[in-house]
Amino acid sequence: MEKPLFSQLFYGTYELESFATEVLAGVLCSEQALLDSFVNKVLGIKGRNFTVKTQYIYDDISINMVFSNKENLCFLENAANIITENQHSNLQDYQTILELEQSEYANIYLRYCSKYYTTQTVDEVDFAQFRWADIYLFFNDYKQNSLVKIFLDFLEDTNMKGITELNTNDLVAISTFNDTIKKIDECLDSIAAEFTMLFGYPTKGAPRETQERLKLMLELRSYRMMKHNVLPKGGGWSEITACFDYERLTGTETYLAVWYWCDREHFQYDLFRTLFKQNKHLFSIHPGFIFEERPTGMRIIIQKPLSDFNTKTNQLQSIHNWFVKTLKIFRQFADKTDELEWNIPI
Repeated sequence: MEKPLFSQLFYGTYELESFATEVLAGVLCSEQALLDSFVNKVLGIKGRNFTVKTQYIYDDISINMVFSNKENLCFLENAANIITENQHSNLQDYQTILELEQSEYANIYLRYCSKYYTTQTVDEVDFAQFRWADIYLFFNDYKQNSLVKIFLDFLEDTNMKGITELNTNDLVAISTFNDTIKKIDECLDSIAAEFTMLFGYPTKGAPRETQERLKLMLELRSYRMMKHNVLPKGGGWSEITACFDYERLTGTETYLAVWYWCDREHFQYDLFRTLFKQNKHLFSIHPGFIFEERPTGMRIIIQKPLSDFNTKTNQLQSIHNWFVKTLKIFRQFADKTDELEWNIPI
């Protein structure tokens, strides 16, 4: 099945929050009645003839979305998953700016949208929070708009539509969840010694850290073991990760994956990118290679569908062997790029 149009444009190119915000604004601008209805029903603000702007600058502060008409001004902060410290700070900045705008508008509002409901406290300003699932339910009544239909597909593909039903199959999955996690833990724990020998002891998702792995799975859609600061002293994040990936980078399957990630802000980013391009063949000769460059950084990935192991006689050993073989490919790159300051065992 072909991926939804917005998903094709999104994957590997943009941050989810920024992309979803721009697409949401574009869909709302396609019909004035749709925009007004969204403000009335989702944001909970009465009125008509609203406009919407994205990444609007007030006093050097970029506002995710600004909804306004002659009487009303509303700032909306969007988050893809759970709120970060930076986004909480944004809400405080938004509140300060809104209070300064009170002389120009009869009513001011602050809204926050995320995938999961979290309790935020904002005083002095009319504040409310909602979920992307609420946006999905709102647009479900406007499927006759072709852009809305594509946007709904995108929210579903990126797992942002929320739960719409709970059935017997789901309850069966819950009953086997513990056994499944134990199996995945065993797979990752089986490569911990090789991972440590090649890159150092994992800093997140280490053996016997099941709760941390589950937290990472909820936040990042991958059940992982990783070491960060693989490129040290950076000013930006870097990591080597081995995981079971559910991020849907290339489809809906579960993948085994190993990757390097480096933030664009890292001082070694440009050198890392240049050396990768010079040594790209080390990765590209292997099935499942992907190079992903986003506004926030770059990722070098080798992945393999979990379903490829269904016919193996000893699945755990086959999975173990694939992870070890792939980790050695990534170590080979590190060994050939000593111009970089690596934080790995010699």
